[in-house]
Amino acid sequence: KYSYGVIALDKNKDIRLINPIIGEMFNIQNEQSFVGGNCSKISKKYPQLAALFALTADKFKAQQSEWNEELELSLLDRHLLLSCQGAKLESHEKTLGYVIIIKDISRLNRAQKKAAWGEVAVRMAHEIKNPLTPILLSAQRLRNRFMNSLQDRDLEVIDKTTSTIIDQVQSMDLMVSAFADYANTPQIERKLGNLNEIVNQSISLYDSQEGLDITFNLAEDIPLLLLDSVRLSRVLINLVKNSAESSPDSDTKVKIATQYLPKKKIVRLSVVDNGEGFDEEVLDRVFEPYVTTKVKGSGLGMAIVQNIVEQHDARIFAANVKPHGAKVTIEFDYQA
Repeated sequence: KYSYGVIALDKNKDIRLINPIIGEMFNIQNEQSFVGGNCSKISKKYPQLAALFALTADKFKAQQSEWNEELELSLLDRHLLLSCQGAKLESHEKTLGYVIIIKDISRLNRAQKKAAWGEVAVRMAHEIKNPLTPILLSAQRLRNRFMNSLQDRDLEVIDKTTSTIIDQVQSMDLMVSAFADYANTPQIERKLGNLNEIVNQSISLYDSQEGLDITFNLAEDIPLLLLDSVRLSRVLINLVKNSAESSPDSDTKVKIATQYLPKKKIVRLSVVDNGEGFDEEVLDRVFEPYVTTKVKGSGLGMAIVQNIVEQHDARIFAANVKPHGAKVTIEFDYQA
């Protein structure tokens, strides 16, 4: 999908041209209404553009004819890394205006980071897992040897210490497995499939779970998409699991919806719950590895979810909803 945003300014920094990609990139619905408006005034109304226009103003104030800069932004539902290129438009040594070309390189940046440490991560996981098995077996042998022969205080010590060792080894094994899984995510195998059917099949696992009320609003006009049903099922299960764990009173309500937007050629999947929502301090980094506020968990669940979504050439966003709760939205591109 074409992903370059373009903004053209006159010498007074009034916008003369802006393409729809800017609206998609910065989550703005009416970007064409900016034409004729001044950057400084628009920045006050749309703070997500303030950093971009401030950077632009600084570059042109420094009389730079051309410039290239990376800009990091935190929006309500995502974290962006943008590659920004600017050029002065001149005629007969007079400045006519400026043009700015912007590309979202967030996914590329994540892919480069992941590739850089992926192989090392798998090797580290292997080296860590090797001693876990003998540690676990040793603790189990101690229990088998002494649990029936000791009494009182000695029995209590052996029981408590070996149980702690076994629990911690199993926890570490799960963590290391998740670490290796994230570092070496297998390629997806996409086939034409029905998104609604995948939703129903995945969530059927939770039919009998107490304290979890799941409702559906699945659009009937959803077109067939190229999907890996197994991997996408993992995404849905992970999101519902997170929702179930986010409600302190064990009375979780989850709404799962699908929607087809033919004008935008997008199929949208959303999961909304009534839990505590995402911690505002980590909301813009919720898909980064090891970013979590949970006491338990690997901190890789949402990172793996994002990885699978991006392998579908789709996009994922996280946001909080009022009065309380969280919303995760996935957007798939549809090509007839």
